[in-house]
Amino acid sequence: MDFDLAGATHEGTVRDHNEDAFGIDETVPVAVLADGMGGLAHGEVASNAVVRHTLAGVKNGQSADQAIRSAHREIIDAAAGSAQRMGSTAVVVCPAAKGLRVFWVGDSRAYLLRKGQLSLLTRDHSLVQGLIDAGAITEAEAEQHPNRNVVTRAVGIDDNGGLDIDHIDVATQSGDRILVCSDGLHGYLPHDRITSILGEHKSNQAAAEALIAATLQETEAGDNVSVICLTVP
Repeated sequence: MDFDLAGATHEGTVRDHNEDAFGIDETVPVAVLADGMGGLAHGEVASNAVVRHTLAGVKNGQSADQAIRSAHREIIDAAAGSAQRMGSTAVVVCPAAKGLRVFWVGDSRAYLLRKGQLSLLTRDHSLVQGLIDAGAITEAEAEQHPNRNVVTRAVGIDDNGGLDIDHIDVATQSGDRILVCSDGLHGYLPHDRITSILGEHKSNQAAAEALIAATLQETEAGDNVSVICLTVP
């Protein structure tokens, strides 16, 4: 099937460079978004490695899981050579037997928009999500938590535990839309606003650009922001 994919990225209004990266290949099809680890050295190196390995690996017949692990090894080797820690989140969307499969590591997200309702497909690998799961804080409190940007898993960060990659299969319907984004979007622009913008723009390129524009204009946009939109034919 011919999926319609489009994406956009921006450094935001606070950061002086962009450590996010994304890539799409409509011929496979596959979409990948990566958020280089803020506060660590060379985050853009890590995010670009995730995108490069995923696009090339999946196109050459690798599973997305294998491709992400190839990026993981490259980032670890690069960090060892430079004596600098680096890492990245990853979200990959690719075809599955009955729809789409989403792989993820970290706190970048994938959402499903169906009949005007936006639902979260992924579950953050983050400190605040762990606190929510433990009942220590509420989701509302998590939005203001001082450590809300701390991830508990990342591609290229290996504390001798290897890399756990989660995935979910989505039984898609014609007209479904998938939104993939970094926390520069979902951490700043409210859920309802994201939903309304997607509803206003049928073009995925227009939707991606409008989501970023709203983040820049309506929030402090304190992080890099990246978006991929995909429509199921």
